[in-house]
Amino acid sequence: MSQRILVIRPLRQADQFIELLERAGNQVCHIPVMAIEPVVDGQSIKNLILEVDNFDKAICVSGNAAELAIEWLDRYWPMQPVGIEYFAIGQQTAHILGAADIVALSPSGRQNSEALLALPELQDLSDQRVIVFRGRGGREILGDTLIERGARVDYCELYERVINPQKALLARKQMLESDCLVAHSGELLTALGDQSGESGAETAVVVPSERVAEIAWKLGYRNIVSAENALPEAMLAAVQKAL
Repeated sequence: MSQRILVIRPLRQADQFIELLERAGNQVCHIPVMAIEPVVDGQSIKNLILEVDNFDKAICVSGNAAELAIEWLDRYWPMQPVGIEYFAIGQQTAHILGAADIVALSPSGRQNSEALLALPELQDLSDQRVIVFRGRGGREILGDTLIERGARVDYCELYERVINPQKALLARKQMLESDCLVAHSGELLTALGDQSGESGAETAVVVPSERVAEIAWKLGYRNIVSAENALPEAMLAAVQKAL
């Protein structure tokens, strides 16, 4: 019997995770409660891109950050600037950079800021400049820790995450007819609202980390499965475990 899986993350051109779910025989309902919108007023971005060759290290926190950073670099640097060491939170993000001939180091296992910060290359950053490509309002643990280790950090904020209230309401209703909810971030779960005492609290919810699992618990979810990381294969394994 096929299971009904609700996925609420933003739309992607090719969503490997949804393909894996469908190949496994599941019915997938994709309601993107959040949209990724590139920053339109890009003067501050342009200023950082034009001096990117002055940075020692560059970090992309997500696939969206990597794709947009590549676009900006292509616009102003016909030849890739040399001497920068690139890092990616997540192997998918590293693959996106790799497709643009940018070699990036990324942690194996967990795919988060804490795992990236454990890399030996990011321990002593005395007198080094680091540019962090991210969306507006990202987690501060990465930049704060880099500064503690001696780095001068600049954030290059390339996109905004925009919640669609109508889609969030639709997803909340759809959850009651779903066997499993997949939420790739705490922000997505928060958009659906508190589930305490609601029938949605019993729906199995799959998340990519213990940090997001804690957010799910605080929002009232009680059947929570945390994947090893956010990679499609790991999230599929967590869905199968949840069901």
